[in-house]
Amino acid sequence: MVTALNAYSHGLSVQESALRSAGRGAVKTEAQNQSPGKSGAMPADTVEISAEAQKRMQAEEAQNAALDEKISYYEQFRPTREGFSSRNLAQGIVDPGAQPFSQNRSFEEVAQAARENMDSKYQQMRDSGEPYGTDNFEGKEWYSLMGDLDRRALYAVASNEGGSFSKEEQDIARNIMLGQQGMAMGLYNGPTRLAGEFTALLPTSNADHLRNYKAGIQFLDQVSIEEKAMSVEWAYQRGSLQYSYELMARGEGVTPQNFDIDHPLVNLILGALESSSGFSRDADVSSKEELLDEPWFEGYGDRLDNVMAQVRDVYGLSE
Repeated sequence: MVTALNAYSHGLSVQESALRSAGRGAVKTEAQNQSPGKSGAMPADTVEISAEAQKRMQAEEAQNAALDEKISYYEQFRPTREGFSSRNLAQGIVDPGAQPFSQNRSFEEVAQAARENMDSKYQQMRDSGEPYGTDNFEGKEWYSLMGDLDRRALYAVASNEGGSFSKEEQDIARNIMLGQQGMAMGLYNGPTRLAGEFTALLPTSNADHLRNYKAGIQFLDQVSIEEKAMSVEWAYQRGSLQYSYELMARGEGVTPQNFDIDHPLVNLILGALESSSGFSRDADVSSKEELLDEPWFEGYGDRLDNVMAQVRDVYGLSE
C-alpha cells in the first residue's frame, strides 16, 4: 500500500474541500414551565435569550449542520453492506481526533472494544447467510467490518494493541487510515464509479501542492496521542510532509508557515531528510525496520531507540 505522500507524488487529484453551510429552523426565545397545583396551573415563567446568545446558537447549529453534511459526503465513498454504517470512518477524514467510539476508554479498553465490535460484525454477517469475505467489491466488507471504529480505534487494530488482531485485520485498518489521510489531502480513495462525485481539482501550480501538503500536516496533528507516541509511520509521514512543504515553499520564494512540533522522532527524521539528498517520496515507511533501511536515514539509526523512548515521555506513555 503506497502512502498518501507517495500517491501525491504520482499526481493524484487534489480536492478543494469546503464546508457546506446550512441553516436550521428558528431559535426559541421563550420557555414556559407549568407546575399544576391544587388550584390549577402556575403562572408561566418567561426566559429571555439575548440577541447575542441567539446568534451564537444559530452559528453553532449551522456549524454542526455543515459538519454533518461533510461527514455524509465522505461516507458515500465508504460503501457497506445493508444495515451497516461507515459514518465513523468518514468522520475520521473530517476530524481524525474525533472519538465517537473510543471516548473515555483507555487504549487497552479501546482495543478490547474494537475486538468485541468486530466480532459482532462477523457474527452479523454469518447470521445473514453471507459470511465476511463473500463480496469485497469496492471494499464493502472492510468498511462493514470496521465502520464503527474511529481513528483511535483503527490505530489500536493496526498496531495490534493487546495482540488480538490478525495480520489481515491490521493491514485493513492501516489501509483505511491511509485512505483517510489521502482523502484529507485531496487524494481520491474510493469506488471508481464515484470518482466523479469527489470534489477535486487537478493541481495547476506549486501553490496547490503547498496547500495540500499543509492539509496533510494539519490532519496528522489532530490524531490521537497513542498514534503520535507509538507510530513510526505517523512520524515519517509528518516529517516528510513538513520537509516537502518547506522545500517547495523555499523554491517558490515563499516563507513557509511554521509547522515545528515538539516530537523527537519527527525532528530526527527532519534532520535526516535535510542532511541528505537521497530522499524519495516513493518511500513506504511503516515500521522502525523500514525506517532504518532508508538510505537517507543512514547515520541516524544509532539514536532511534533513545528518541522513540523520548517520544513516549513527551506524551506521557512511558512504561
